[in-house]
Amino acid sequence: MMQHKERETLPLVSIIIVNWNGKKWLKDCFESLEKLDYPKDKYEVIMGDNASSDDSVEFTDKNFPWIKILKLDNNYGFAEGNNKCAKIAKGEFLVFLNNDTFVDKNWLIELVNSVIKDKSIKICESLEKPYANNIKEFLFYKRYLTLLGSGVKDKCIESIDKCYIEGYANGSSLMIEKKLFDHLDGFDESYFMYGEELDLCWKAWIMEFKSMMIQSSIYYHKGCGDSHSVKTRKSFCMHNTKNRMMNILKNFEFHNVIYAILISFLYNSFQIIKYLLLRCPHSVIDTIKAHLFVIRNLPEIFKKRRIIQKNRKISDKELYKMGLIFPLSKSIKKEINLSKREY
Repeated sequence: MMQHKERETLPLVSIIIVNWNGKKWLKDCFESLEKLDYPKDKYEVIMGDNASSDDSVEFTDKNFPWIKILKLDNNYGFAEGNNKCAKIAKGEFLVFLNNDTFVDKNWLIELVNSVIKDKSIKICESLEKPYANNIKEFLFYKRYLTLLGSGVKDKCIESIDKCYIEGYANGSSLMIEKKLFDHLDGFDESYFMYGEELDLCWKAWIMEFKSMMIQSSIYYHKGCGDSHSVKTRKSFCMHNTKNRMMNILKNFEFHNVIYAILISFLYNSFQIIKYLLLRCPHSVIDTIKAHLFVIRNLPEIFKKRRIIQKNRKISDKELYKMGLIFPLSKSIKKEINLSKREY
């Protein structure tokens, strides 16, 4: 247990949960947040509801009246929904948490203690475990940036009591200093969903703000290892493809943009051929839509690029040397395996 003096010095934290028709998950999630070993007056929970039709708002208001509810008039997705919640958040730190999760009682204090001990940590994620917690041998992962503009995770053998740098932090349980979040202009709202946390952390790394895995902060996620996760939706192909290309165009140095876009174009062309052979017309259409979206929005993308590159303090070469950018061949293999969820 913490001493009274220690509790008084803890920062205020805003826990933000974006919800869209996720009523079935909310009970477990909110009950776990109610049991946190963290002073009640030192954290707030904000649920941003993306115009749900399953009575999520009514359920939360009745059973968890202490939760602040931001009722949105439309489904703004993960990126914009979280940004809207962040604007009304009062915390010194923001924690973005998925609704299909529940957390360990020490989940929050472990995140906070990490940033208190090391002031250079501005972004960190928790250790993700399967929702059922029924896997005997749990594998630990490290997350990387890739030349395809995507993020991948690979097995590592780090000890449970350690923390380590990563290419990006997982958005299903991500903590960031609010000042930095505002400085980075939050999540890019043109992403809608998929990869927005990757882009956020990438921008932070460019400015020399590191992302860390805090293995002592534990949460359980329905999407972890679940073949029926949200990523099986048909919309994944379109958003994943356009967001990968935007990551390349915004975040790489110019000489790497040319190389990475060429690799991405060849990869996307291969994917289209594969979808045709597998008779997946919706994936072909979505891939084409993704390219058209990027072409239409090039002026805005380049405007964002100029801002990001103007603030650059660390080169792509240095990020690669730090082991934050995954080898190309392995990146392609990982992306192909991920794309199998689309059909």
